[in-house]
Amino acid sequence: MPRIGAERRAGRHAEILAAAEACFARLGFHRATMRDVIDEAGLSAGCVYTHFRSKREIVDAIATDRHVREEQAIAAGDATGDPVDALRAIAQGFFADLSTRRGIEGRRLAVQTWSEALLDPDVLRLVRAGVEKPVGALAEIVRRAQKEGRLAPALDPEALARAMVALFHGFVLQKLWDPRVPTAPYTVVLDAILDSLATPCGAAPGSRR
Repeated sequence: MPRIGAERRAGRHAEILAAAEACFARLGFHRATMRDVIDEAGLSAGCVYTHFRSKREIVDAIATDRHVREEQAIAAGDATGDPVDALRAIAQGFFADLSTRRGIEGRRLAVQTWSEALLDPDVLRLVRAGVEKPVGALAEIVRRAQKEGRLAPALDPEALARAMVALFHGFVLQKLWDPRVPTAPYTVVLDAILDSLATPCGAAPGSRR
């Protein structure tokens, strides 16, 4: 029985977060109230407040949940044998998320927190954590690619990782400003960029295609 209770609690927790994410995406973080979140979730106030005492706690939980999903996506992409293919798979996964309703809603809230981070040290901590962990993971993949002779050794691993994150964040903004902007051509360009930096499997580190 305790295990069933824990599962139900986790399910309710996720349900509230999904409702809050949709609410914040539609109304804006500052305009939305706990009452709005409660109505969106279709739950009692007591139920929602049992899980979260404030709107700020909900935002923190949404950010933490998104960061965990991103870490899992990077780990899944890194499971491919070739590190360059891993970078491609990771990029494709992140961009594919923009084709889902939850992905778009999550990014709408993320952009709001980017702005808030300039004024609130606690939000800045969350935002930086959401950037630094992916950058660190991507940089490790780049280092492995360089060690295997798959990427130019002169490249700074962290700089390339940050460039990849920046390209994604920049596209997120454009996609939110204009949903008609197509994702597929952008990912083709990213593949071309990786191709220009990569060397064929088994080639010497200094060789080119």
